Amino acid sequence: MYTHNPMDRVAIFIDGENIHYSAKHLNMRLDYLKLCRKLTGERRLLRSYFYTAVSNQSEGKIDFINFLKLNGFTVVTKEIKSFNDMEGSSRNVRGALDMEMAIDVLDLSSRLDTVILCTGDGDFKALVQALGRRGIHVEICALREMTSTELIATADVYTDLASMKDDIALAGAPAPPREIKNELPSTENDDFNTFKVQDTSFDF
Repeated sequence: MYTHNPMDRVAIFIDGENIHYSAKHLNMRLDYLKLCRKLTGERRLLRSYFYTAVSNQSEGKIDFINFLKLNGFTVVTKEIKSFNDMEGSSRNVRGALDMEMAIDVLDLSSRLDTVILCTGDGDFKALVQALGRRGIHVEICALREMTSTELIATADVYTDLASMKDDIALAGAPAPPREIKNELPSTENDDFNTFKVQDTSFDF
């Protein structure tokens, strides 16, 4: 049975959109630095990756991304594409980063003892299985309501994001308006877009 060892090498890979909207579902603002510290525990955190889509109108989100970079994260982005449909209406299509995340995990896996995936996307089941065949311990952290049951069953450890709410909330930040939808909101109303580094009080 796996036990935490201070010498274990850990890397955390965060599906930005999935975890961001999970935090909104919990009516909280998430401190990603606290999240990484909580998940790592006494082990050695080698790398933290954050994956997210961006648009040329996401100035607040760019500030947030720069903040993460300055605090040791490797941030991987993909541009949100806009197009006009048959009726002439403009639509935005978010760039999926599943492939980039999976490749990064596999590239780094030979140097790791534990991989922590912060996502509830069931498409990562095959990745978790591949890591297991390499002898890598895999942990999943995501909100239960937004996490594939098969993904949970495949991982070695599952942590419900809700169980850590008090430990990973952004200090002093007001809770965002509670608004639960069955689809992603438009980027124009995305909380990322109103993020201001000077308004935060991250501590790590």
